[in-house]
Amino acid sequence: MDRKEILIKFGENLRALRLSRKLSQERLSELVGLDRTYIGLVERGEKSISLVYLVKLMSALDVNAEELFRGLHNEEN
Repeated sequence: MDRKEILIKFGENLRALRLSRKLSQERLSELVGLDRTYIGLVERGEKSISLVYLVKLMSALDVNAEELFRGLHNEEN
């Protein structure tokens, strides 16, 4: 997977987890401490996110890293 594919897949995972918990982008951004528009950029694969905010996302969504990174492992990498 190249960088863009990784960002897109991560964003899809984030969006699916957020929606499954019935959270708006605005509410998730409040829980994590990011701007709502940044959450949208991450979900669309347009921006990456720091480790600190990954940990905050996992806490806010009550998920582990495996759930956020599902489908990102590639045997060729």
